Amino acid sequence: MKLAAPQLKEKKGHDFTKKNKVSIWVSQHPYQDIPDAYFDETFSHKNKRATNTWSDNFKLQYFEPDFMETNGVQTGTVSIKKAAGECSFSSSYVEAMVNKAKKKKLTSITWIVLLYEHEYSVKRSGISKDTYLTFVGAFDYDDSAKNLYEDVSE
Repeated sequence: MKLAAPQLKEKKGHDFTKKNKVSIWVSQHPYQDIPDAYFDETFSHKNKRATNTWSDNFKLQYFEPDFMETNGVQTGTVSIKKAAGECSFSSSYVEAMVNKAKKKKLTSITWIVLLYEHEYSVKRSGISKDTYLTFVGAFDYDDSAKNLYEDVSE
């Protein structure tokens, strides 16, 4: 007689958590044209972990809202360096981020998402962009580095 294999709960997405990393996505889509539902969060694990359309689209198992920062402009565009600089306290990743953004023609953006303590991988997920966001890269992050906001220049 053959026994059935135990049913394992299938995890949705990948766990990309990794200390001292920041993963960055940007948009060139007008912020006001993005539906609110894209950002609506569902919480789990004592309301510390969240999922939403963005995290589902990029196959993130979850993200911690406390480790996320966003910034952008209501109209027009802003430099990726300025957008990151206004919501980061570290310059440790900025040069690498700007260089990678230039290669992807993503230096002028409408908004940015920084997810700290995560090293997102397109290799693992197979997703580099969705309708609204494009993944720029995952970078080393040192919170003891000089403050980026003070160094921001267009």
